[in-house]
Amino acid sequence: MIDLYHSEPNSFYLKPLIALKEKNAAFNSHYFDPTRFEQFSPDFPRNVESDLQLEREGPILVDGGEVISSSFFMLEYIAEALPGTDLYPGDGYAKYRAQAWGQFLGLGLGPAVAALGCAKYLAPMLKTRDQDEIKANIAKIQPVERRKAWEAVIDGSYTEAELKAAAERVKFPVKRVEEWLANNTWLTGEAYSIADIDAFALFSVLPDLVPEIVNATVSPKIVDFLNRMRDREAVQAALSMSKTGKPQEFFVPGAEPSRWG
Repeated sequence: MIDLYHSEPNSFYLKPLIALKEKNAAFNSHYFDPTRFEQFSPDFPRNVESDLQLEREGPILVDGGEVISSSFFMLEYIAEALPGTDLYPGDGYAKYRAQAWGQFLGLGLGPAVAALGCAKYLAPMLKTRDQDEIKANIAKIQPVERRKAWEAVIDGSYTEAELKAAAERVKFPVKRVEEWLANNTWLTGEAYSIADIDAFALFSVLPDLVPEIVNATVSPKIVDFLNRMRDREAVQAALSMSKTGKPQEFFVPGAEPSRWG
């Protein structure tokens, strides 16, 4: 049986949860709190790829002893390896389109979402905890890029100018998706796919993080898409796995600023 190591159902952690629920697949849920650095415990599964890929704080999927990281790759794996609902429908071009959306949103939107979410929710939360303990945990993180991403959360690196720049980076992906949805039901056309799961996990927090950019007036097609996604039983089941009751406020560092700043 598949083992999924995940945290609150938000952003990267939400993607495989929705896909597994769409497949109605049995899996072992291993909930961990990356804000308490539980992903560095000795029994946490890892390999070279999981330590170096951009979503270093998880989620992690283990199947047959193999460690699988990177949330979009997990979506592809779940879609193709597990029986059940077809989450990769259509011809080769439709699959290419899903992959293209995943790459575009992962690189164009993922870092900005992580930065904006960490600045609004993670940084204030970490300030309420023992600072010496937090700094000691962060000092042990390798490689240095991963450590610096955490240091940015606690040292005031999220300046007003940098957050404004992150919000600006959200505009182009929002524009592209809004234009696409004006003529298509889903991101690969008329069929629901992993591209929609991937997009929902990133877009669902934008009305809160950048309400001036994603709202019913400025981006009505995206708001409609988000509502249709929330109506899906699999999405509701995934969101119900929250332990805090506020998954939309849960963020960890994503791609480090040096790669998108």
